[in-house]
Amino acid sequence: MAISERRITPRFKLHTPLSFHRIKALSEGEQEAKAIDISTGGVYFVTSLAMSVGEAVEVLLEIPRRVTGAKATIRRYTGRVTHVESRDMPQGHSGIGVQLLYYEFAMALDSTCSV
Repeated sequence: MAISERRITPRFKLHTPLSFHRIKALSEGEQEAKAIDISTGGVYFVTSLAMSVGEAVEVLLEIPRRVTGAKATIRRYTGRVTHVESRDMPQGHSGIGVQLLYYEFAMALDSTCSV
């Protein structure tokens, strides 16, 4: 039986750095990760931090032009963890899917700026 596709926005396989933190655990500080997939509605990344479905997170991420069709920007998203996968991941790591709920611009990027 085929798995039904629930995605409603295109997904891009972009290995872009990001930082994130749990909203209810600010004392843990920012965690670094690398995005595996990005869409306008979510991001998937790998981390060694144990996370649970439903947790609120804040994600700082560069969104390239090919995702939005607009100028590349760094955005600070508020989102929630929608799935956690440990299968096919390195020991002690999990793949984390986050639904991006809303954002604020952190900065716009031009051709002379790098993250």
